[in-house]
Amino acid sequence: MNFKWKKRYTAAVIAAIVGAILTVLTYFATDIYQKDEVALITDSQIKDTLIEKNEDVYKNQDQTREHILHLKVLSGKHKGEKYTTKNIYYPSQLTTQKYRAGQRIFVNIKKGDPAIVNPKRDWVLVMVVTIMVALMIAVSGMHTIALVVSMAISWALFYLVIVWDVHLNGAHIILLFGLADIVLSFFSLLIVQGFNKKMLATWLATVLGIFVSFALCYVIMHVTGESEMKYETGDYATQDPRGLFLAQTLIGILGAVMDEATDIISSLYELIQTKKDITIRQLVHSGRTMGQEIMGPLINVLVLIFIAGALPETILYLRDNNTLGSAFGFTLSLGATQSVISAIGIVLTVVFATGCSLLFVKDKDWKSLFRREGENK
Repeated sequence: MNFKWKKRYTAAVIAAIVGAILTVLTYFATDIYQKDEVALITDSQIKDTLIEKNEDVYKNQDQTREHILHLKVLSGKHKGEKYTTKNIYYPSQLTTQKYRAGQRIFVNIKKGDPAIVNPKRDWVLVMVVTIMVALMIAVSGMHTIALVVSMAISWALFYLVIVWDVHLNGAHIILLFGLADIVLSFFSLLIVQGFNKKMLATWLATVLGIFVSFALCYVIMHVTGESEMKYETGDYATQDPRGLFLAQTLIGILGAVMDEATDIISSLYELIQTKKDITIRQLVHSGRTMGQEIMGPLINVLVLIFIAGALPETILYLRDNNTLGSAFGFTLSLGATQSVISAIGIVLTVVFATGCSLLFVKDKDWKSLFRREGENK
């Protein structure tokens, strides 16, 4: 193992150790929270009582159970005080929570009555981020800094877009998220790749893939009168559901298209650098072949992610004796439409990324490239 790899793995181990320490500190942290107080369930074994067995007309069975919890408050003005409270929950845990002995939870105490808010899970988030950063360092080395900064800026920009959308009360939402796609993709690529021709080519291919596929699908939806588009089935509250669906679609296309454009253009760039006598036909053929290899797995990943997100609600609909067609309409139709639009973007991006890779060819080399094309024919 050379020195470079030793240095990288050493940094990954250090990051893992630091993250583990932060995870432990977060787990035991109590006085950093302002809104709610932290309490510890002191029971070694929680008394669990069956209150009622439930069964609906479709023979779906559940139970109503009761916990008796003994709590010790660890923070706030009630620190050190002990309370006993009840927790009603259903084993399905769809809308309720089952608690464990020794678990730390957030509580809101009013007039001597502690109301359980939710479990204390922030340390789990710190642990997951630690694992992610340690693995990124092991694989990418110092490039991890740019990746983490890129993610942080993307989150910050996305938050600002959401705040702006709320301020505008949903007005011009498609324009807003269209601009967000342009800005998010630009800064993500700029930080990771730097400002160079490869970054600009990748950004151009990404923008073309997003908006050409979105415009194509928007025209199709308009021509068909948006038939069978059940916008009312989305989890929307106060804004135009159609606008939010289209905004979701724009963000969804961005993730798939930028990933593919980066892979294809980076690979073709290296190919041009290492094979100086490559012809335009060979370059285009390489881009098409690479796209064919990437398209299938990337589209499958999108579909599987969508199915995973919709699976719980779909099961609930089917268990309530709904038909497959009805369950699909209420839980899967909008997500399936978004997956198809993203898939179209993935296919079109192969063309755009391959075309944008021609920007790597220097002006003085075009004449020789065309000459070699003629010789190969």
